[in-house]
Amino acid sequence: MHPEMARALAEERRRELARDARPWRPGRRIPRYHLTWSRMSLPGAGAAGRERSWVIVISATRGL
Repeated sequence: MHPEMARALAEERRRELARDARPWRPGRRIPRYHLTWSRMSLPGAGAAGRERSWVIVISATRGL
């Protein structure tokens, strides 16, 4: 997943959490997500050996 798309999804989720948390209590913070991603190319199992598979790993950690 593209980093901008992942960031947009996290922002959308944060807005949903904020909306569902009402009535708002002073001092309460909305959880924030830190997204990281990595991409790796793996050799294919085809006879020609030229095909490649892409693996994308997305990780999200939640903090305050």
